[in-house]
Order: sequence, then C-alpha cells, then structure tokens
Amino acid sequence: MASEPKGTSATGWGDIISAVKTYLGFFVLIVLVAEAVFGAIALQHTGSTQLLAMAAMLAVIGLLISVVSFFAYRKPEALLRGIVSRQEGEALPTAAFCGQIVGYWWEWIIPEDASALSLVEVCADEASGTVKMKGRAFHTDGELVALWESIASCVNASEHKLFYYWKGWHPLHGDEPYEGFGEISFQNEKGILHRAVGFFSDTNLTDLKTTRKKTVELRRLSEQELQVASGDDRSAIKALIQQKLA
Repeated sequence: MASEPKGTSATGWGDIISAVKTYLGFFVLIVLVAEAVFGAIALQHTGSTQLLAMAAMLAVIGLLISVVSFFAYRKPEALLRGIVSRQEGEALPTAAFCGQIVGYWWEWIIPEDASALSLVEVCADEASGTVKMKGRAFHTDGELVALWESIASCVNASEHKLFYYWKGWHPLHGDEPYEGFGEISFQNEKGILHRAVGFFSDTNLTDLKTTRKKTVELRRLSEQELQVASGDDRSAIKALIQQKLA
C-alpha cells in the first residue's frame, strides 16, 4: 500500500497546528489554508469560477494585511499573545510573558509625595530578549513632575515577575538624578495579565539618605485613556490624571 504523503498526514497537520503559538501565527495559518483551497479550485476550473477563486485569494490576503495593520497600530501586544488558554498560576514561557506585558500601564504610587501616579510604557527589548520601561510621573494635581526609564531588566516568567533598575529626572530639578530597583508581580487572570503589584526604591543620588521604598499597583489603560494619554492636549491629560487619582 502506498504511504500517505507527509504533507497531508494527520501527524503533519498536528505538527503545523502545534507550532501556532500566537494570534499572528493563527491568522497566517488560516490564510494558508484558504489560499490552498482557492488555489485548488482555480486549477480545477476555468472561466468565471476560476476568476472568482483567484479574486477570493487576493481578498483573503488583503483582509490579513488589514487585520495585522490594525492591531500593529492599535494594540501590537495582541499579535504576540498566546492563543492557548492558561489556568491561573500556570507558568508562561519568557517570550510569551514579555509579549503579554507589553503596552501601557497606570502605576499608582504609595506613599504619595512628589509623585502619585505614573504612566508607564512597556516595550519589547530585542537586544536582551526582555522588556524596557519608560514612565512619566504626575502629581496629585495632574502636573508632570518626573521622567524615568529602565536601564536594565530581567524576568521570571514562571512567577510572572519583572525586575528592573531605573533612572529618572525631575524637570524642575535637572541636576538631581534619581535611581532605584523595582519588582513587579503580574496577576494571571485566566491567562491574561491586566493587573500587577510591586515596589521600587527611590534614591536621590545627591543625598543617599533620601532612599525610600514605595509600593505600586498597576493596571492597563483602556483604549479611550490611551488616546488621551498619547495625545498633545496637556489639559486633557491633566484632567485624566486627576480623574484616575480621584
């Protein structure tokens, strides 16, 4: 009996499906399957049926480009998110964990002093295979009081933790650099990471006795909040900050 072609065997399809780990990979798999079906129809028919099959192939490709472009612009982290549902507490691979925490977060700071809330952007760092962080800290009145960014970071994907070393500056006190270490623990809620808690140390390098440890709570921005926070309307940003702190 002739052996079944490897490309159409159940094992072959199982290997392909098991290799799909993200939504982007899932979209690509669907397009490949659709293109194969329409391509077979186009080869087996002529006339209007063949033209319709070829048009459908082009339409599927156009749809994929539109979907990926939309998510790449509005929510790039979604393309890297794993499609396999995970139970609470289950470990994530490092790349998947980093992909899930990429995006914009609110960071409430306790105790409040010069700053009460930070707007934090977490982005992928291809050089280290982890993530980078950039933040803007605001006072309770909504005014910008500090800028900071991570200099180095590492992750413990199995425990959903991010560790980082940061440096920052106060716009009104540019000659007083600040730095510290931080730890953030993300809460796995049905395979989605939307909340986190942690702490960081804050040291004024011109006076090391000022070192303090502050507790933080993080939550993702909504789409509406992100539109305001990423805009240039300072009054709207100030009003949003005051609303989040109310």
